[in-house]
Amino acid sequence: MRTAFKIILAVLAILCAAPTPAYADDDPAELFESIDRSLQRANQLLRSKKNDEAQAALDDATESLASLRKIALPDDLRAEVEGLQKRLTTAERTLAKRKGTGSKAAATARSKTKEASPARTAAKNGATNRTSAPNQDKPPAPKFSTDVAPILIARCGNCHINAASGGLSMANFAALARGSRDGPIITPGASDASRLVEVIFTGKMPRGGGQVSPEELAMISLWINAGARFDGTDPTAPLGQQPAMAPANDPSAAKTEDVLFVRDLAPAIVASCLDCHKNDQPAGELRLTSFASLIEGGASGKVVEPGRPRDSLLVKRLRGLDGTRMPKDKASLSSDVIARFEAWIKQGAPTGGIDTAMPLSLAIERYEAAQLTHEELTAKRRASAEKMWTRAFPDAPAKVQQTANFLVFGNVSADRRTQVAKLAETELTKIGKLLKLASDAPLVKGALVLFAFGSAQDYDDFVRAVEEREPSEGVNGHARAQGADLYACLVVKGESGETLPALVAEQVADGFLLTLSNVPPWFAAGAARTIATRVEPKSPLVKKWNTEIQALSPVANAEQLLSDSTLDRESIAHRYALVQSLTRKLPQFQALVAAFAQDQDFDAALTEAYRHDGRELAELWSRRKPAAK
Repeated sequence: MRTAFKIILAVLAILCAAPTPAYADDDPAELFESIDRSLQRANQLLRSKKNDEAQAALDDATESLASLRKIALPDDLRAEVEGLQKRLTTAERTLAKRKGTGSKAAATARSKTKEASPARTAAKNGATNRTSAPNQDKPPAPKFSTDVAPILIARCGNCHINAASGGLSMANFAALARGSRDGPIITPGASDASRLVEVIFTGKMPRGGGQVSPEELAMISLWINAGARFDGTDPTAPLGQQPAMAPANDPSAAKTEDVLFVRDLAPAIVASCLDCHKNDQPAGELRLTSFASLIEGGASGKVVEPGRPRDSLLVKRLRGLDGTRMPKDKASLSSDVIARFEAWIKQGAPTGGIDTAMPLSLAIERYEAAQLTHEELTAKRRASAEKMWTRAFPDAPAKVQQTANFLVFGNVSADRRTQVAKLAETELTKIGKLLKLASDAPLVKGALVLFAFGSAQDYDDFVRAVEEREPSEGVNGHARAQGADLYACLVVKGESGETLPALVAEQVADGFLLTLSNVPPWFAAGAARTIATRVEPKSPLVKKWNTEIQALSPVANAEQLLSDSTLDRESIAHRYALVQSLTRKLPQFQALVAAFAQDQDFDAALTEAYRHDGRELAELWSRRKPAAK
């Protein structure tokens, strides 16, 4: 049996080799053509139901693709490689389903092929020949809780812990061990056959510019080769939180109180650090306006090293151990607060479930709002809505109609406000029944504020004054959630008794969806209109919406769909058409909304339901062919 020392040398030898490894003599163009030909042949054989011959062609493609990944390629060619990988994966799934073995068999076949590839065999044999350390030199095996989990949190957290990109979740050890939708990514005892090691080694992961160092990959490989054991107390506990991280033989660690970032740390950052570290030319190029910007770091590099508080520049500066003590020109943070920062970093610097891009001040406000009762939150929203109205219309006092679930502000007649309020209650009930949501508690905690305007000009004036943006032509309503505030705007003058219910239903649904598990505005807008068409199918407004999407031109790119600041009529129509395509099977969509209501991560829930996260869906939609006109 190879010792851990041998494995370290083997992994580091592979990772630290010359940039042009075992396949230096291979021509990328020839490999591309070879893979393409193999995939074309495999698909022809699949159509002819010649499964064994198709498997052989896919094996050839897999072997050639493994060779291609060993060659240093420019970024544009790397994208082409991923295209080949997707074609290969699709063909493998087709073959696996035909054989009745499922995607897991395809993953197993792929792992065996990769394990037998020349590069892996050479590396494996070379490492064995280069070292012969005796067993007494064998260092202790790495522990998942202290050695591996912090690496996964730091390098993979954004895509696979906070979300489940590509169908792979690392939210806890159990999910990591289960693997992706294609099968396990870890083969205990065999790092060279583990998909996790392969995608890191080839540079495919992590995405977004992150990097796993050779030493970190060596640590992961050592842990896998030692059996990939879990040393915590609960394999289903969130990664980075004390129950998952605490070794079973360390009772004192399990007693440490968890630190919640938004409750225990964010207020100190907002109060003491933002004078110097805001968006406009922040000191040291370090922005502390959001969780994401804190983790990103500044000119001196990362300030938080998950799992390693002593190595984290943030802690050193707070304690005055590296340069000027922070915060500069202000009273030092108390020892208790600094200790909380250290404990949070030791836990792996978890997000605590907040939207990492949200400004910290709003994240704090949203957290505090969640602690209030329905009545307390309603009162808070009413006071905030009165300020918004006064800002937009200082010479026109607000007129308010209140119901159990709504606060209707507007400059329309009392009868019209009453009509809107009653319609809102009716539509909310219909939405709850459509989505099969529990009715024992308010669907929206704290009343939803509805701003009902008597003209499009009033709506535009409100948008400019309160949201500080230019309104889009032809848009007569939208919803917004910001901190504790939750409101929807709609132009009601001129709407008939036939069209008003659908308009109200759309904005009520939009407001409701924005309260659920960080559902982004682009999806909420598309889903809200989709829901409105379900609860008011005979409305002339629904007919108008459906006519609009028949004539849509393709979007320029996925960003046009995903951007929170894009609220033009055509983008809203695209979002509606995209989400409408997901609701052909209503039970599937009902389950998705139920997952949001249970605080499941947006992208994780979407991937589980539709095999794609939000960005992937938007990218697929942006590449669709325009409908025939």
